[in-house]
Amino acid sequence: MKTLRHAALLIAVFTTQILFAQVAEKWTLEKCIDYAFKNNITIKQAGLATSVSSNQLLQSRLNLLPSVNASASYDFNFGNSINPVTYTFTNGNSQTSQVGLQGNLTLFNGLQQIYNIQKTKYDLLASQYDYENAKSNMGLNIASGYLQILLNREILQVANEQRQITAEQKETVKKKYDVGSLPEASLLEVDAQLSRDEAGVVNAQGVYDLSVLALKQMLQLTDEQAFDIDVPNVNADNMGGIADISSVGVYNYAVKNQPVIKSAEAKWLSSQSSEKVAKGFITPTISLGYNLFSGYTNAPNEGINFQTLQLYSTPADPFFTQMKHNLKDILAFQITMPIFGKGQIFTNIANAKLQQQIRQMDLENSKVKLRADIEQAYTNAKVAAQNYVANQKSYESAKKSYYSLEKRFDSGLATNFDLQQSKNTLANAESEMIKAKYTYVFRVKILDYYQGKALTLN
Repeated sequence: MKTLRHAALLIAVFTTQILFAQVAEKWTLEKCIDYAFKNNITIKQAGLATSVSSNQLLQSRLNLLPSVNASASYDFNFGNSINPVTYTFTNGNSQTSQVGLQGNLTLFNGLQQIYNIQKTKYDLLASQYDYENAKSNMGLNIASGYLQILLNREILQVANEQRQITAEQKETVKKKYDVGSLPEASLLEVDAQLSRDEAGVVNAQGVYDLSVLALKQMLQLTDEQAFDIDVPNVNADNMGGIADISSVGVYNYAVKNQPVIKSAEAKWLSSQSSEKVAKGFITPTISLGYNLFSGYTNAPNEGINFQTLQLYSTPADPFFTQMKHNLKDILAFQITMPIFGKGQIFTNIANAKLQQQIRQMDLENSKVKLRADIEQAYTNAKVAAQNYVANQKSYESAKKSYYSLEKRFDSGLATNFDLQQSKNTLANAESEMIKAKYTYVFRVKILDYYQGKALTLN
């Protein structure tokens, strides 16, 4: 019994540890992106569109095969009629049955089927690149939301630190006020500053919570799902990386590898194949057909006995006997030549040529937009790096000024108002430096995206 209790206790502890590990698991940037790739509805729709294109390519290849169909019919004929099985005149009501097997194979139709296979290949490629582009855009959006949380988290920490500093200053001011070394106005000033700092904490907490909610909604998580992001050490000190690259170099790589460009190229190639398909309708279509059929009728066998010159009528032969005797097959070649179709063929060719020009312009426009986006991203990254360096210097200066003024305040050489102003300046400088830091990091991540690098904060 003790052994069983020990085993049960170990199982319970082990299970609790597993559950705790699951609850405590942090959401890294990579995990957020991977989760969005697997669960986001927009990306799922892009994946389904790729599956549709894959089915269309398969069907275009299957169209090269012959078509085979079977048919069967059973007819009730009321009154005199021509027997469709024996092709004789039948008096009175009758019943007939026919079965058949038809096959058809297109031998030539202007290579429309071949060009259609090419077209659907390019359509599938375009769909796949659209899927990759949807994932890339989602990854950038996730990275932006993730960095926004980290930014707001640090700003919240700054707000809490400022509140704590003011609370400690209040204790110092109160002690000096109690011994009469500071007037009541100083105590009122620090009380007002503490209230402002507490309001700042509330505001920063609200901004942080909203940024977390925005990322959860982007991931399409419900309120019941636990969500706590990992807080990596985001390094933004390497400013030399911007100088090592150029917008031209980034563009030369991106124009050959970005899915949005590859998709536009595939759609342009698809439009070229569409034009060839349209031209194929000018040529004749040659096909091979084969029909195999037989039939049965319950009408009696009727005819003339030429020896006696008398009419005779015998009961209908059995079903399987008739099916065997009436078996026929036909092998046929067919040529269909378009002569006049109200100009539809030539209109389709003209529209296919225009569509090809449109796709070519789409490709060129995508390249122009890509170049503009990269130049803008590169300039933004350079400006963000310079801004971050400037804000670092501003923060260091504000920090030295505050510490110097704090010593003067402790010695009675500075007023509490001056100290609070210096503290606010330091808080603003630190907040601006943090914003500049994450702005720079995100700008660099955009350049990484154009260079095909993984979105990671490690």
